Amino acid sequence: MENLLEKQKAIEELLMDMEIFEGIETKLSSFNAFETLGVVNTEIRHSNVLAWLLNPKENHGIGDVFIKKLIQTLFYLNKNTILKSNLTLFDISLMDYYDFNIRREWKNIDILAVSDENKLVLVIENKVWSKESKHQLKKYFDIVNRDFQGYSKVFVFLTPYGDSPSDEENWISFNYKNVFDILKKSMELKKDIINQSVKVFIEQYLDVLRRYIVGDFELEKICREIYYKHQKALDLIFEYKPDIYSEISDYIKEVVEADSNVIYDSSTKTYVRFITEDLDTIIARKGSGWTSSNRILLYEVQNRNDKIVLKLIIGPGDDIIRNKIFNIATQNKNLFKGMLKTLTPQYSQIFSKEIVPKKYISKFENDIEVIQKRITIELENFINREMKEIDNCIKQNFV
Repeated sequence: MENLLEKQKAIEELLMDMEIFEGIETKLSSFNAFETLGVVNTEIRHSNVLAWLLNPKENHGIGDVFIKKLIQTLFYLNKNTILKSNLTLFDISLMDYYDFNIRREWKNIDILAVSDENKLVLVIENKVWSKESKHQLKKYFDIVNRDFQGYSKVFVFLTPYGDSPSDEENWISFNYKNVFDILKKSMELKKDIINQSVKVFIEQYLDVLRRYIVGDFELEKICREIYYKHQKALDLIFEYKPDIYSEISDYIKEVVEADSNVIYDSSTKTYVRFITEDLDTIIARKGSGWTSSNRILLYEVQNRNDKIVLKLIIGPGDDIIRNKIFNIATQNKNLFKGMLKTLTPQYSQIFSKEIVPKKYISKFENDIEVIQKRITIELENFINREMKEIDNCIKQNFV
């Protein structure tokens, strides 16, 4: 009873101190086009903005300040390392940057900045929360060296936190905190001549970098202070906060069970398994080590990684039954889309269909009804069309 009273008192104290959240609300409530479009973590969008800023002849109004300061910073931070350049910090400070030509996705390279007059090539491979592909940096290094013989070259591996490139001998590690600082300084230098609409755009981009890439230290400080002051109440709220994946799983189960021909098998918050009455009648329950029902063939709606995928899976069990089902799917590949090429000893996917695309859940996590509507439409379409076709195919050939 005493513990319950303590929890109630903690919540009451938090409610009486709600104005402390105003600092957070102010920071998060302002409109930001990048957030609205859902592109804050989209690598290609960041590369587009950076390429635009690097081009001195573009309409941003900051001229060559951004590209000049970025290259100066690269040379200054790496002055004690071996760069593929014969230029010095003094050389690049006196350079004419309006000669630079900026290219996007030239031979798959994210950003390429070329100055024919200065015989300098800047290569930027941009990674925002994605990993470097195997041999990717070596491939780009070889291409640039082949196509720009006689040029000084600077190869930059840009990541949020300055991750080390696979080819540390030839590529420089650079982070988004540096980009943020350079852009902010460029804005301050040109604030009196930048067009207002451009100024708003760049400020919003800086805000995105601060909140999603490099970290908003002022916001972190506010949050820490609030947490220390109301730790008990906030821990209690977090303990009982809604779980989006559990809610989605429960809803998927409701949609599935609403069909009279569907038999529910088992579920967790990351999957819901079921089979149809027709298939359950003809396929013997000779499974092992999968579900307590001993079924070998089950539909599984997987609810994880910000997406929902429906699969038809052959589980472990009787080899004769498993081979028979797999052979039926192999002979009808036009119907069994997304099936694996070989039958593995344990689990083999013979059909796959995306119900809710990647990142849709995180995008609408505060509007569960939008997600539920999408689930209803896609699942009901599948049950009424593709599932019936799959059932008929297996029934006709399972002899």
